[in-house]
Amino acid sequence: MVNYRKLQQTGGEKGSSFSIILPKDWVKKRWDLSKGDSVVVAEREDGCLIIDPRPQKPGDTRTTVIQIEHNLRWEITSKYLLGFDEIRVVSGTPITNLQRLELKRMISRFVALEITDEIEEDDRHEIVVRCLVDPSTLPVRKAMRRMNLIASRMLDDALRVYFDGAQESAEDIIQRDEEVDRLFFLIVRELRSAVQYPRISELMSIAPVEALDLRLAAQYIERIADLSVDIARTTENAVEKSLVKKMEPIANRVRTMLAKSVENLFKFDSKKVTSVIKGEKELIEDIAKIRQYLLSKSNREPHTELFVIDCLLRIGEAAKDIVDLALPQN
Repeated sequence: MVNYRKLQQTGGEKGSSFSIILPKDWVKKRWDLSKGDSVVVAEREDGCLIIDPRPQKPGDTRTTVIQIEHNLRWEITSKYLLGFDEIRVVSGTPITNLQRLELKRMISRFVALEITDEIEEDDRHEIVVRCLVDPSTLPVRKAMRRMNLIASRMLDDALRVYFDGAQESAEDIIQRDEEVDRLFFLIVRELRSAVQYPRISELMSIAPVEALDLRLAAQYIERIADLSVDIARTTENAVEKSLVKKMEPIANRVRTMLAKSVENLFKFDSKKVTSVIKGEKELIEDIAKIRQYLLSKSNREPHTELFVIDCLLRIGEAAKDIVDLALPQN
C-alpha cells in the first residue's frame, strides 16, 4: 500500500525541522505503536529514508520457539538464516539423549550455534540453542574472502589429486567443503539481517542492493567448492602425462578467472572484468578442442576426463557470473 504525505514545517516559516504524518493503520494496527515509542529513521544508499519500528538495542535478543518433532533440520536452518539469536527447542515429551545428540549434530553445520545450559536440569522438555556470533567480529566481506580462499585451495588440491590418482587424499577435500557450507550459511544469515534491519545494515556497511549481489556471489563460490568435491570424488588412476599437459592450461585459466572475479567484488577494476569475460570465451573454445580430442581416442571411453573438463567449464562460468555482479564504486 502506498501513501502520499505532504511535508510540514515545524516552528513556523523559520522552523528548522520538517515532519510527516504516518498512516494510523500502520502505527496502531500493524505495529501497535503509541506516543513516545521510538522508531529508526535510516537513509538508504539511494537517498530514500526508511522508518523501521523495530529499533534493536545492544544486547537485544531475537527469540523463536520450534517443536523438536517437526522437521527439525529445516526449522533450525530457517531460523538461523532468518537471524534469530535464540532458538528454544521444545517437546511435548521428555527430550531423550539421542534427540539431544542429533540436535548437536545438526547445529554443527552453523557457525557459532551452540546449546546453552539455561534450562533447569530436571526440565527435559526444552533445549535452548543460541547464536553466539556478532556480525562485527566476522564481517561478511571477511567471511567471503575466507570462503573463497578455502574453495580455491579445494580446487587446486582436487586437480592435483585427480591428476596424480591420489584417492586417499580426496576425503580431506570433501571434509573442507563442510567449512565452506558453514561460512555460506553465516553469510546468508548476516545479509538477511542487513536487509531486514537498517541498524545492522549500517553496522556492516552493506546496502540492501549490495547484499543481494554478495548473496549471489556467495552461492557461486559455494557451488565452486561443490564442483571441486565432484572432481576429487572422480579420482581413480593417475592421468596420462600427455593428457595432463592438455588439461593444465585449462585449469590455470579457470584459476585466474576465479581469482580476478572475486577480487573485483571488493575493488572494482574494469580490466579484470574484461579479462574474465574474454577468458570465458577462450575457455569454451579450449574445452571444445580437448573434448573433441578425448572423443577421438579409440583405446577407451574417456568418461572421467569429460566429466572433469565439464566441471572446469562450470567453474569458469561461475567466475564469469561473479564478475558480472561487480559494479564501479562511486
